[in-house]
Amino acid sequence: MAAVVGAALASLAVLRVPTLMMLSWLCADLALTFVRLISMLVMRRALRGPAQPSDGGFPLTDLYVLSSMLWCAQIGCGVGLCMASADPVLVPFACLATTGFVGGLAARNPGAPRMTVVQMISVVVPFTIGAVLSGQPWLLALCGLAPLYLVAVAAVNRRLHTDYVALLRAELALRHQAFHCGLTGLPNRTFLNQALGSALEGTEGEEEHAVTLLYLDLDGFKSVNDTYGHAAGDLLLQLVARRLKDVVMATDIVARIGGDEFAVLLSGPRAASAEVIASMIISAVGLPYDLSQGTLVRIGVSVGIAERDLDASDSQALLASADRALYAAKKQGKGTFYRAPPARNDGDRISKHISA
Repeated sequence: MAAVVGAALASLAVLRVPTLMMLSWLCADLALTFVRLISMLVMRRALRGPAQPSDGGFPLTDLYVLSSMLWCAQIGCGVGLCMASADPVLVPFACLATTGFVGGLAARNPGAPRMTVVQMISVVVPFTIGAVLSGQPWLLALCGLAPLYLVAVAAVNRRLHTDYVALLRAELALRHQAFHCGLTGLPNRTFLNQALGSALEGTEGEEEHAVTLLYLDLDGFKSVNDTYGHAAGDLLLQLVARRLKDVVMATDIVARIGGDEFAVLLSGPRAASAEVIASMIISAVGLPYDLSQGTLVRIGVSVGIAERDLDASDSQALLASADRALYAAKKQGKGTFYRAPPARNDGDRISKHISA
């Protein structure tokens, strides 16, 4: 709407004062509006599609911000020309347009207050200069009102920015609570299901789209919890979570499924290292834990491993396969891991069971 108003005012200025300056303003307004529109549409399309690596070119966001700053500057020059012309039709329209543009900028851009102030100044300052150059004494009063209006709308923009940031922080906090365990800080089952769904969207059989899930269950946790109390059990879960995060890489996902059950999602080339990672997890979790005041306890962990195949091609099937593998590991002996046999086209199965 601001672009429409700007183009309309520039067109009216050309009709009322047909000079080269007014015509140049109209051409600049139309050109910058076109650039802003195209860059905005391209950015929207890029955001809706998959993320693409940067090719080293000029970022679209920078192009949009630059064109927005230039657009405000040319609007300021335009309203300044209207004020300097002292035309009885252009002057009131320029005053209305300046008020609307500056107020709209303050309300529309709460996320970038400093950029907004620069944009508003680029409109108000030329407007004020034009009022001075008009030679009309009755327009000089605007030279005192314009700075006051600028300060007022800048204060509104700053308050909107504060509220905007508080809203974003609250939204992020709620999102974190919805997708993370409050005790360990690890992602929860909901987060894991979404991550599994995203990881399984790739084409099966390609290394970069390989997916392997490790399902973990602590051995001996119930005994510690019953002996030393729930506070000690909570502390133990937090310590286990830290060790799991230390074992895996940042690209891996460690989640707490519930109770004393955890899961590790490996994707891409990391999926091929599932057995090595399972052994490292068993070794790390099996080390003693200090529950304060010299209380040392030891627990173990059993791991079920399942990879995406014909039988486990969606998130629920993969979770079920890993759960069955975990049950098999516990049945064979605690402190071990068991890899679920992958499905094969000929119906045969290959199984592997390795003890730590």
